[in-house]
Amino acid sequence: MDEELPPNPRDDEKAFVGPSMINFSIPFINIESIKLKDEDLNIAQLPQLLKLSNAKRVLWKYKAKIIGVDGSEILAEGEDIIKGPFVVLTPLEINAIPWSFTKINEKSLINLVKDLIPCDEGEGYFNPSPWDRKALIDEKWYYFRPGEITEKLNIPTQGYELAGYKIESNFYNPKFYFLNPFYIEESRYPISASSFISLQSDTALSIISSDPFNIKFNLGKIEIESERQVYIIKSRIWKEIKPARISWDLKNNIIRLDCKPKYNVSIYKIEPSSVIPLYFDYKNGELLLILENFSDDDVISTLIFSGRIDSATADGEELVTEFDRVRIPIRKWGIKNVKIKIRRLIEPYLRRKIIA
Repeated sequence: MDEELPPNPRDDEKAFVGPSMINFSIPFINIESIKLKDEDLNIAQLPQLLKLSNAKRVLWKYKAKIIGVDGSEILAEGEDIIKGPFVVLTPLEINAIPWSFTKINEKSLINLVKDLIPCDEGEGYFNPSPWDRKALIDEKWYYFRPGEITEKLNIPTQGYELAGYKIESNFYNPKFYFLNPFYIEESRYPISASSFISLQSDTALSIISSDPFNIKFNLGKIEIESERQVYIIKSRIWKEIKPARISWDLKNNIIRLDCKPKYNVSIYKIEPSSVIPLYFDYKNGELLLILENFSDDDVISTLIFSGRIDSATADGEELVTEFDRVRIPIRKWGIKNVKIKIRRLIEPYLRRKIIA
């Protein structure tokens, strides 16, 4: 893919480098013009990503209407060899394109915590995941509630099993589910690399890490190559364990704070489970979120805060807020840019948020 290259993303931004070096950074930045190669059409989310990057001109070898898995469409200029444009559905071929979730900017989240929750001198712990999670701290596993801030580690739990270099399964021809850029792909053939790979047969086996790792699969035998810790989880159905969330958790550790929170509360949480934050930024009372719905169904996502929401927008459109929460419609595999103006609750309301 040839393009007019945008400026390099900042250190706290994540860039996805696709098969032809296209740069989809988070937050998305403007791309003037792009010339696509066939391999670029293996990115299932390509049309939506080009729209989010405000691509003004898209060229391919043929004139085409390119349609993504979320329903997004984009027109490509090219040779006009039939009446009207070709209709192209992405992906052209199912390939593993190594990609991982963004590491969230901890300083930004710490500022949000300190603006919303009164702190005393001391230390605390903050779960950046807007859902329940397990976390490994000082060689012990602990349970945290969504967006929980606490001064104590008092809920130990059973952790995930570390995967070895070789794993034996009795799967002959499982389905493979894996994380591609902004999409969870399915394949009937073994794939080589991903941040998580779930094998589904009569039961499921999920192999998960914070970053892409390599595997080989042959007659039930799985060989793993990774520079990061890799975990293995067995379940009845691969979706039950929410492997995308676990990969996000492994990328984003529990944050240690130089403040002792006055109250043990959940700073925020997101529902339903298919909605995952790709990006957080917080400055001067305004929170920027980029959310994606990793689901085949349209959803109405609910964001709940231990704070007073003054206003909220999604893709520039005003949303109706309900004191401490806002609901956001997101289509299947849709990505939303959300801005929320938020401030601290008065003490009586904040105390109502205390976790027992």
